[in-house]
Parts: sequence; C-alpha cells; structure tokens
Amino acid sequence: MRSFESHVLNRMGYGARINNQVNDIDNFRALGNNDDERLSAYLEQQLDWSSFNDASFDNLLANANYSTINRSKINMWNTHHVQGSDRDGPAEELERLMVARGAHSEHQLLEVMADFWHNHFNVYSRDYYAQSTLMSWDRDVIRPPVPGFGRENEFRHAHVFGNFRQLLELSSRHAAMQHYLDNYINREGSPNENYARELMELHTLGAENYVSLGNPDNIPTTQIPLPWGPNGTDILVSIADQYVDEDVYAAMRMLTGWKIKDSSNSASSNFEDNGEFFFYEDWHDKFEKTILAHEWSNFSPNPADIGEFLDILAYHPGTARHIARKLCIRFISDNPPQSVVDEVTNAWISNRYRGDQLQYVYRALFLSDAFKDSINFGTKMKRPLDAIISAMRVCNSSFFPEMDSSDSWRLCVYYPNLAGHKGFNRVTPDGFPEEVNHWQGGSVLISVMRAFDWMIDENLGNPDEVMPILGETLNAPGNELPSHSPDNLATFWLNRILGYEPNGGWPGSDVHTKLRDFLRSNPNDPSLWPADIALTDISSNSFPNYFYERLRGFVKALLSTREFLYR
Repeated sequence: MRSFESHVLNRMGYGARINNQVNDIDNFRALGNNDDERLSAYLEQQLDWSSFNDASFDNLLANANYSTINRSKINMWNTHHVQGSDRDGPAEELERLMVARGAHSEHQLLEVMADFWHNHFNVYSRDYYAQSTLMSWDRDVIRPPVPGFGRENEFRHAHVFGNFRQLLELSSRHAAMQHYLDNYINREGSPNENYARELMELHTLGAENYVSLGNPDNIPTTQIPLPWGPNGTDILVSIADQYVDEDVYAAMRMLTGWKIKDSSNSASSNFEDNGEFFFYEDWHDKFEKTILAHEWSNFSPNPADIGEFLDILAYHPGTARHIARKLCIRFISDNPPQSVVDEVTNAWISNRYRGDQLQYVYRALFLSDAFKDSINFGTKMKRPLDAIISAMRVCNSSFFPEMDSSDSWRLCVYYPNLAGHKGFNRVTPDGFPEEVNHWQGGSVLISVMRAFDWMIDENLGNPDEVMPILGETLNAPGNELPSHSPDNLATFWLNRILGYEPNGGWPGSDVHTKLRDFLRSNPNDPSLWPADIALTDISSNSFPNYFYERLRGFVKALLSTREFLYR
C-alpha cells in the first residue's frame, strides 16, 4: 500500500521530488508527529499564497525567454490581436509554462488548483481572442494577483484561493471567455445563448440541476439568503431549485450588452479596440425577465441586475453541490462518498461571502476522512500531461521548458497532444474529463509511454538532457543504493519514482521481481545476471550487455506501471 505522504503529494501536487538536496517525503514527515498534523501543516503552507516562498522557481522563470508573462492584457490584445503579430504567442507560452510550473514550482497546490479551475472555466487556447490573451486569462483571472497586476477592488478576491462569486463575474468579463462562448455578440434582436447556457450548465448549477423540457411553473422553489438587504445584509428570496430552457433563454437576454471593447469603429465598443470589458446599454434587452423563479421588471439598462443574476447562480445551493462534487471527484475518487460531498458543500455555503471562501472549501476537502481513507489511495489515474510532469519531478529533471526549443515543443505540446491532453486544448467548454475510464484506453497509454521513451532517451549526457537517469543513479547516496546490483537498482528506483516502500520492502514483490529481472536479462545470453551482483558498468552501452540502455528501459518500464500511473 502506498504511503500517506505519497498519497498527499500526488493528489495535492504532481508528486514528490527527491534528490541529494531535496526530499519532499522527508520534508512532509517533519511537519508533525502524525499524519493529521502533517497534512494540516502542509495544507496551510500551500494555502498561504501571499507569502509563499517559491524563489527557486522564480529565478528559473526569470532566466527563461517568456515574453508575455509580464505584459498587460491590453498590450497582449494590441500586439497579438490588433496588430496580428505572433497571434497565438501567449497561448504557446502558457502551454510550456504550465509544464514548467508543475515540474519545478514548490507551490504545488496552486498548480493543481489552477488546472482544476482552468478546466472548470474552460477556454480553448486557439479560440480567436483567447490565443492572444490566454496568458492574461491565467494570470488575471485564475491565479492570485501578482505584483504589478492587481485586481480592481471588487475583484481582489477573484482567484483560485479566493471567492467564487468574484471569480465567476471576473471570468465573464475577460476577452477570452467573451469570445469563446460568444457573449461579445449577444445583443437584443440578435441574441446568442451559448454563454448563458454554459454559465448555468457548467460553471454554476450543473447539468444535474437541468430539467429537460421542464415547465418552470412546476419546479419547486426554496427560500435562500441573498445579500440584497440594507448594507449587503441577507434577505430570503424564493429561487427555483432547478433550471429549464426558459431560464437559459431569459439568462441570455439578461446578458445582452455584456461584452468587450473590440472595435475602434463602433459605438458598441465605445470606439475602442483594447479587449477591456464594456457594458453597452443599447444592446441590452430591457424587458422583464424571470430566471429561476425570480422576476426583474422592465428597467433602464443597469448592470446591477446582471449582478443579482450572478448572485443567484453563485449562492445557489445547487452550484455548491455541483462544484463540491467536482472537487471530490478530482481529488478523492470517481465515486466520492456523499458524506464528503456534503462536507465540502457546507463549507462552500457557510463561507460564501468570505474573501478566502475557497480556502475553507479546500480545508473541508483535504482534511476529510474520505481524503485520508486508504481505500482511495492509488485510485485516480494521472492524465497524460499530469503523468509527464510527475515523471519529471520523480526523476529529478532540471529541464525547464522555454520558447524556441524543439525539445520543449515535444515535451509540452507534441506528446501531450498525441495522448489527447495538450494543455488548454480542450475544444468543448466542459474541460478535460477527470474520470479514470476516459484515460485508460490503449491509444492514450501508448502515447504516454512514447513520451516517457523520448524523455529518457533525449540528449543523453548533455546539459539539456530531459531526464538524468544515469546521473541520478551514479550520484545516489550509498545508503539508498549500496551497489548497482539488479536487486538494489530496482529497489532504489522504485523508492525514487513511487516515493514509498511497502511493509517488508520491495524485494519479493511482483513489480520488483519483474523490473529486477529485466535488468538481469540479456537477449544474447539465456542465463540471467545474478540478482545480487553489481552490473559491471551501468554507463556502458557496449555489446553484449548494453547496461546503460537497459537501465533507461528499466526506468521507462517502471514509469509505465500502474503503481506510477495511478495516484
């Protein structure tokens, strides 16, 4: 059975990094006297985003050639969209930066949560406006604010460690989402329902709360508290428990005129072309609307009513249940116990007005009995890009993806795309699936294995080597690798890559025996090398033993085991 610390580091991040200077497993164990203490301390470290020290990664990033990460959205819009220079440059950079962050950042919870919310508010990276502003979408909507790129005060908590209501509205205003789901053209007389439907079906209430062909008059209502009283105090408002198509159509009308400035020749953009949010009154449908049993009468154009609509969605119990279940599926199991879904839902609702609401949600999730239950260890499959990033960490790769690098393109784009999991490349708005059955097909697994094969064999012994298998083996401490015997090599790499050792040790286990015997075998000699005798020179690739090639193949085989591919 895998260890508790390995479970935590593979669920709340991309796995442990272990080398002669850093041992994430030992660092986790040092956080307390028992698993509960360690988990709580580790979680609080990771949640403290405003003071988290990630200096080592920051230094690596500063020396890489990313050109858009420190440019404003308006600058990206003007350069890549209006002028058309390197139109998808921001998207290409973010594809590589995602891998660099996952592999090298110590802020692992931020990286997996950014991935979760990127999928929740999915935007296809090659959509016309998104490709030019995707780096801004990641920095200015999904992630916590960074120096030089603060949020407006009303959205200062709009990020993965902040408040969902603020995050929801900020996502609706960004050029990437506006174009991807077509609200930038949604106007009275020529409406477009795309964003309104996905806003309800994917971003908030979920398909489980949709009643196909339903009559809104037959949908039960519940009194829910909304902050519409004096000074933002709660009042009870009667809201429908589920939604029907009429609600989507009314939401579409509610969102008319909610757009961006994308034309210097049109009053509908205030004669500006900068990609900034704009509410254009002349496009707004001013007639009465009923959404989820709540009525708005005829009114002059007023974005405050759109704010009320977003309040209803963000604070609806159905939204809390929908997203709580998604979080539990991502981080606990494909079929999480209803009890933990309820715990996370309650944390969501109880803290809905807090600026750090989502941190309370994550505490309920990760400190739950279900997350700590060993029955859920090793039950979630690493999706292809997750597996590639995880392999980089456990093999102590120092390779840092950059632009204008063919190796970076292969690692971050080509091989993930073969496996159907290139970052930000989900065309449909539902985001990449979380469930195991989507990722365990033969073509996906073969593509992942091809990626491992390339990663381990690329640029052997050179400074830009992707996976330093030989170096890690030769430089291993003597207490971890006493000799280069097949027995010891199998034990060493199992410990390194899986991050744990079962009770009684690896020797004698099926996976150890098969990997050990792979090292012992020689196609030119039917006899096996003695399991306890050191291989003569593992850096040699000469006939007849080809020890170095066999060592690399051995690690590829280990990365392709169920023990590694499941987290």
